[in-house]
Amino acid sequence: MPMDPMINVASVGPCRLCGQGRLVISRDDSSHELFVCCEECETEWASPDATRSLEHATRDVHGRSTPLAREDLVGHPWHAFLW
Repeated sequence: MPMDPMINVASVGPCRLCGQGRLVISRDDSSHELFVCCEECETEWASPDATRSLEHATRDVHGRSTPLAREDLVGHPWHAFLW
C-alpha cells in the first residue's frame, strides 16, 4: 500500500493565521520558487522565517504548487525549520 504523501510533508508548524492547517514548504510549479503555504487557508509566506509575522502573509502570489517532502530539503537551509 503506498504511503500518503501528506504524512511526510515538509511542515514548519501550525498556521499562525487560521490555527487549523500546517505550514507546508512548497515549490511553485512554474517558477520553482520555494515558499511556505498553509494547507487549509492557503495563506503564503516567502520563507519559514517570514511565518513569524502575520504582516508578511500574502495570498495568490504563487500559482499551482507542489508540497515538498522532508527529504527534499536535506542540505537546504530551510531544513532547520522542519517540525
